[in-house]
Amino acid sequence: MNKKERTEVLVWLGESLFELDGLENALYRAGLANPFFTEEFCRLSLAAIREWLKPEMLTEWMAEIPENSRPRTAGLIMAGNLPLVGWHDLMCIFASGNRCRYKPSSQDSILPDFLVDSIVREFPAAAGLLEKSDHMKEIDAIIATGSNASAVHFHYYFRHIPRLIRGSRSSLGFIYGFESREELSLLCDDVMQYFGMGCRSVTKLLVPEDYDFSPFFETLEKYRYLTGHHRFQNNAIYHQAIFLMNGDPFLENGILILRENPVLFSPPGVLHYQFYRNMEEAHEIVRSYSKDLQCMVSHLGQFPGSIPFGTAQKPGLTNYADGADTMKFLLEAFPEN
Repeated sequence: MNKKERTEVLVWLGESLFELDGLENALYRAGLANPFFTEEFCRLSLAAIREWLKPEMLTEWMAEIPENSRPRTAGLIMAGNLPLVGWHDLMCIFASGNRCRYKPSSQDSILPDFLVDSIVREFPAAAGLLEKSDHMKEIDAIIATGSNASAVHFHYYFRHIPRLIRGSRSSLGFIYGFESREELSLLCDDVMQYFGMGCRSVTKLLVPEDYDFSPFFETLEKYRYLTGHHRFQNNAIYHQAIFLMNGDPFLENGILILRENPVLFSPPGVLHYQFYRNMEEAHEIVRSYSKDLQCMVSHLGQFPGSIPFGTAQKPGLTNYADGADTMKFLLEAFPEN
């Protein structure tokens, strides 16, 4: 397929995404396979993908990609913490004109397979560029996402080929103390969407000394319905029991547990927070997370390097994970194309 044909495929997918035959069944099966993949959050992920596939945005993005006269094979090992979390990588490989040999996570195989099958059914020629596989042999480059431990393994195992390896990251929310209820509501989205399990999920807040969490808890009420999700609720109950047994202080409102902790990463059902005394100290804390930070949200994106509240889970087409330009990696990995 040439670049024009690949662009047409992606535009078609964007326009047809919520009307694909079998979508309702795929959403149902995805939820059965992974209870954290609720229909609400699966549709949220699909809506984010649809934004990437708008014709004007795709055309501008694809304009930077040269014609590929000699397709190579790029392996793709996908994470499974969120619905379709690896789709952007798959789309990049496909858009570049190279073959994508992808291995979905056992936690997120239903929806990627469904979208690939939908594409191939409408555009049979795309089958030559999209191949599901349980092994990563005879590949020319690799993109892999997993834990920090698996990242070490990936770097060693694939040391002989170009590789883009991602480990664990998380996101941070910065509070000045003057935020409106509307902004706090958007911050709650950044914390609670996808049950807080994504690398762009806010898992920690930086707050000024003596900050009153009451307004935050009040705006969090819109997510009380998530307490009916037994897996999420069990996580919260488990960690609350651990904190009580250890005598660790915490705040909670029956939806989320807030615990003062300097660690960036927090488990589902728990949100860490840390006080800062002045802006100099705040900047120092943020710098200490540089290797683990995916993104940061603040009032109107005012804190340097941050984005506005409510946008953490809405990355743009060129907001590449870990700040590593996936398309640039592919073009450099196969320069002779």
